[in-house]
Amino acid sequence: MVLFLDKGTTRKFATLLKKVPPSVDRISAAIAFTRDGTLLDLCEKQNIALEWWGLFTADEATSFALIKRALSASNVRFYPFTELFHPKIIWFHGYGVYLGSHNMTYSALMNNVEVGVFLPEEDLSESQVGEITEFFAYLRQRSVLATNEDLERIETFLSETQLDQEKVDEYAQGKQELFEERFGHLFNLKAGVTDFEKSKGDAIKKRRLAFLKEWRETQKYLSIVREQMLETCVQPPWISSDADPTIITDQLLHAYYYGYILPKYREYKSIEAVNEEYRKNRGQQSTALQSAISWWEKLERAPNNEDIHINEWGPTVRDILANLPGRDLSVDELTEVFLRNHAVRNHARQVENSVYGLEPGFAADEDERVRIYTRWLHGKETSAGLGVNEVLRFLLFENRIDIEDRVFDTVYDPKYRLEHFGRSIVGEIIGWGRPDVTHLRNNRVNKALRCFGYDVRLFSE
Repeated sequence: MVLFLDKGTTRKFATLLKKVPPSVDRISAAIAFTRDGTLLDLCEKQNIALEWWGLFTADEATSFALIKRALSASNVRFYPFTELFHPKIIWFHGYGVYLGSHNMTYSALMNNVEVGVFLPEEDLSESQVGEITEFFAYLRQRSVLATNEDLERIETFLSETQLDQEKVDEYAQGKQELFEERFGHLFNLKAGVTDFEKSKGDAIKKRRLAFLKEWRETQKYLSIVREQMLETCVQPPWISSDADPTIITDQLLHAYYYGYILPKYREYKSIEAVNEEYRKNRGQQSTALQSAISWWEKLERAPNNEDIHINEWGPTVRDILANLPGRDLSVDELTEVFLRNHAVRNHARQVENSVYGLEPGFAADEDERVRIYTRWLHGKETSAGLGVNEVLRFLLFENRIDIEDRVFDTVYDPKYRLEHFGRSIVGEIIGWGRPDVTHLRNNRVNKALRCFGYDVRLFSE
């Protein structure tokens, strides 16, 4: 154990951050106040994966500028808490743990009288490592990842709260209310003494929070793929010049998984192939992604109909679904949408004939199974009496509700949930229909991202 008794020119905490060994490739940090970028500088310089929890308030307990920087970094995940949050702990995995009074501010680093301890990891008992692991797991379970979408919210909030200094006090309460309105989606649970599962309502909150965390984290990874593709990729000639970048991103993942990964591991089960790539690429996600982009841009033809999906499926589905705000879609229009949905095609052929009211021995090709599924679904209603058109209208265009909440409600809330209209179908259809606001999601997307080394859970898990 090393004591950090910082006073005067003795600044052991600052020295610690400057001498982190190259062997450290992962840091977990929970710091109430952060207004200095030293930790982010360290992680950027040494390509360290950082999970960072901070106090997120209208008066910038954690600097908005540093949060924006974190949201733009592929190796940083920022989880905000809005209250009841005051720790100062940094775990340099494989090296040691700092515990103390230091916030991540210039004053704490260079001027204040501060105290703390550094515990080398070899000095920690197995039970102590377990306690530290459990502490960060607790934070992870009770926080929602901030993503690129929140960059725009921060910019909007800042522009809406630019005030003359003499008006600050007058508008302080209004600023706090506006902050809660803009960022309330990030705060589902209190981080302090509140525990889950004390009531049925808490159990539902826990399920929603777990879904929102997974959705937002994966959307961040997809945004990273999209931005790196846009920055470095010369698209193959078989892609239309006006194709949507979000759809291209999805089809790059589609081609990479089916056209590169699976053929590479012919003797493996698909899950074994995915996890082998994950183990190989964890910690070098950007390099793995760039390798896939280089492979993609050299393709003389689409390996698995990606050209059709990008140039024909995307515009067709988007144009049909764009009619929903004004009218219901016909069965024929819904069929055209579902024929262009991989998850629907896969699910429709797996549904037993008895569900559709067909004879046990009935057989049909994949397209016909989709048509049967569409006619069957068109006659179904949710517990609240909503049909498929009303559910799709809510899912795609109820913009007053955050998109991830609409996805969750469509999949799990009885008011919006339709039988045999699950998360892969929903996650895919919202990507085809609203590529302007979200990425397409299905289990194949998760598999491809995991192959790049991103810590993404598969639906089967």
